[in-house]
This record gives sequence, structure tokens and C-alpha cells, in this order.
Amino acid sequence: MELTGTLEAKYDTKEFKSGFRKREFVINTGGDYPQAIKVEAHKDNISKLDSINVGDNLTCSININGRLWEGNYYNNIVAWKIDAGVAKGTKPVALEDSDDGLPF
Repeated sequence: MELTGTLEAKYDTKEFKSGFRKREFVINTGGDYPQAIKVEAHKDNISKLDSINVGDNLTCSININGRLWEGNYYNNIVAWKIDAGVAKGTKPVALEDSDDGLPF
């Protein structure tokens, strides 16, 4: 699965006693019904977020993980690939029309 949008927020890396590290960030999907979706980055993807600024476009390949803990169910959205730049599915900026009479 993929999420595409703009980086709305990114947070500091959290490190746990076990040595596990994660960094959370929020992707805003835009469009008619925008959604702000919190996603986690693990391992090498944590440092990829350093070069992406709030407002930048990105596409993340994600997995949705679920688990039962102490009688409650929890879900996590984990980015296993992060691509910065022009978000997939968006159109590049069009060049201005010229008056040279050519149809293209």
C-alpha cells in the first residue's frame, strides 16, 4: 500500500530500553477530503526524514500492523520505503503557453 501527500509534521526519534527506535511523522493526503495520517519510520528510514521538510511532497510504501496487548487492540502504520519529491499521481507544473502558432 502507498500513502501520498505532503509532510505535515515530524517528531523526534524515540528510543526504547530494548534498543528499538522509531520516528513518527504525519502525511496530509490533500484533495477534497484531506486526511492527516500518522506514520512510523524504523531503522534506516528514520534518517531519511532529516532531509524532508514540512510541506514537501512524499510517497510512502506502508504496512499496517495490528496486535493485541492487555486486552486492547492497537494498530500501527509503518513506512518501509520513503520517497521525497514530486508525489506520485500529481501532475508536473505546466509551462506557460506561447504564441508561436505551434499546437504543442
